Amino acid sequence: MLLTKLNNNGSRAAGSIFSDCDFSTPVLILKCFEDSYIGLGIVRSLGRLGVPVYSVVNDTRAPANFSRYGKTFCFPNLTDRTNDVQLLEYLAEVADKLGRKSVLIPTTDLYARFVSRQRTILESSFLFQKCDPDLVESLCSKQSMNELASGHDVPTARTFVPTSMMSVHEYTKHALFPVVVKAVDWTQVNGRPSTKSVIMHSSDELINNGSFNNGGEFPNVMLQEYIGGRGTLDWIFNGYFDHQSNCLFYSTGKKLRQAPIYTGYSTLGECSANQIVYDTSVKFLRNIGYTGIVDIDYRYDPRDGLYKILDVNPRVGATFRLFAGRYGLDVIRAMYLDITGQKVPHDSQMEGRKWIVEDSDLRSAYEGYKNGDFNLRSYLGSFRGVREGAWMALDDPSPSIMRIWRHFSSKILEPKNYITT
Repeated sequence: MLLTKLNNNGSRAAGSIFSDCDFSTPVLILKCFEDSYIGLGIVRSLGRLGVPVYSVVNDTRAPANFSRYGKTFCFPNLTDRTNDVQLLEYLAEVADKLGRKSVLIPTTDLYARFVSRQRTILESSFLFQKCDPDLVESLCSKQSMNELASGHDVPTARTFVPTSMMSVHEYTKHALFPVVVKAVDWTQVNGRPSTKSVIMHSSDELINNGSFNNGGEFPNVMLQEYIGGRGTLDWIFNGYFDHQSNCLFYSTGKKLRQAPIYTGYSTLGECSANQIVYDTSVKFLRNIGYTGIVDIDYRYDPRDGLYKILDVNPRVGATFRLFAGRYGLDVIRAMYLDITGQKVPHDSQMEGRKWIVEDSDLRSAYEGYKNGDFNLRSYLGSFRGVREGAWMALDDPSPSIMRIWRHFSSKILEPKNYITT
């Protein structure tokens, strides 16, 4: 039953909302990571419609290498420290090989910044969402995003950015624990905590923890109140906004499980209508003039009944396939149609649709079970409504098979659709 649901992928078919659309324009994904399912989700979403999909990778073990729906270009020297000039030169080579203007899709904050920063050069070879570079920078920084949201009357969790150990000591005198330690900007390596989010339960734990104390300086650290307790729930807004900041497609949902279990990304999510999250997101994004795909995390605070914004990702989010509509539209498909000059068809949210990150959810469930969050019966019942997996797909099994194989063998098979440049 579960496998049947996982194969419900919204492929192009006669009479569907996509039957009159033109999917001949190629897509280039920047980039597909070895252990990331975001790029794989994009490959499958567009590839199932017949779009020629290509991915930039730096490792042949990337799951996109094994998908039947796409091909890859390898840039072995591509790292997070690759400078703009090198990346622009490589993308120019790829554009020549593709032979026509293609849709460019960044998958991380780092590459979303790069695309917005270098848009005047890239637009000669690529189509992409054109958001103001300064706005993209502001949204990628949790500190400036928090300030931007507060300035537009969007509720936020209380935050503090320390500048010295003395300021941390001063902060603990009035702070309400637990608090979350996180990086202001995770793409900036210098000074960030050793993990993305760490919960500190007391002032002693905060002061004595060395994971974020960079020699007494805190260039990339943020302390944020942890909103927890009975009634707390994490919500997601997923949407696409055109060049006039009109919302052409959206969906809202909640995290049922996450990794790490109380502060991380969704491993099991469910589509659920939330008018407050929708109204808050659309009003905020229109006011700041946002264009393109966006993924926003909220946490409901039962103490005051407010939905408080935690993160705004100015790019495709990891959970975007959770939010596929009743007729198969998602933010990637909406963006593709819009920037290739086509009308985005109407689609509605599929209430109760669930999506799962298979391996991560198993680990998250184990931790939650140990903590007494649920029992075996409720755990098994949580799979009711799962329509799609991040890795598993009956029409495209190779990526998940290769992922499993990697857990048991160090010998990785070379994919047949690999393109060297």
